[in-house]
Amino acid sequence: MVSTMDIETTPNFGDLKGISDSQIRLGFIRKVYGIVCTQVVATAVFAALCCGPLRHPATSFVMHWPSTFRWGSLIATGLSLLLCHAGKNSYPVNFVGLCALTAVMACDVGVISALAASAGMGSLVAEAAVITALLVAGLTLYTFRSKRDFSFLGAALWPLTFGLFGFGLLCMFFPSLNTGIVGLLVSFAGAGIFSAYLVFDTWRISQELDVDDYVEGAIQLYMDIVNLFLYILEILMQLSKGDSRD
Repeated sequence: MVSTMDIETTPNFGDLKGISDSQIRLGFIRKVYGIVCTQVVATAVFAALCCGPLRHPATSFVMHWPSTFRWGSLIATGLSLLLCHAGKNSYPVNFVGLCALTAVMACDVGVISALAASAGMGSLVAEAAVITALLVAGLTLYTFRSKRDFSFLGAALWPLTFGLFGFGLLCMFFPSLNTGIVGLLVSFAGAGIFSAYLVFDTWRISQELDVDDYVEGAIQLYMDIVNLFLYILEILMQLSKGDSRD
């Protein structure tokens, strides 16, 4: 049930006396980023636990049942995204989907961080987190300050993402594809794509999304940030492996 005092979800909010459209939009943006910050903090805390006390059970599960983890993660992510999409305008279904997606992505990030820590690359997890935070801050400030129309990115990003997803599916059957120079180039491409997504989705939140769509905006930003982090971590790990071989 929507509260009558929630001005972001009040019909014809532009007609409210004394409240401008820009103030309503600012309140919407604050709500979106508040949700995203909560998601990111929850994910970071779980990843830290997986690098510490939960490292052994997390790595043991993946080592013994790698296919279960890969397919389980893929199916759980798809189902949680479907729930988010189906109930994006229905409370509390939208928040249930949001929590489910956050839990699934936190598990993915936690397990990958645990694997990196077990391989002696725990410091790279922190480095990837710092790089991701700097990129997110920089790209967000750039998008808000530039006042440019970034709608053109939408047409290009979808086929690129589809190609990235297709390559990821192939890697599930042929893991060797995601190694060497090819794997490194794909990781750089993934980081570039989700950096562009971050700009595009930030622009949509500031200019295009309806003020009722704060859950949708939060999901988009959160997915951009998590995927950007994972690709940056993959780049650092592959570069570290290359240095160790040299």
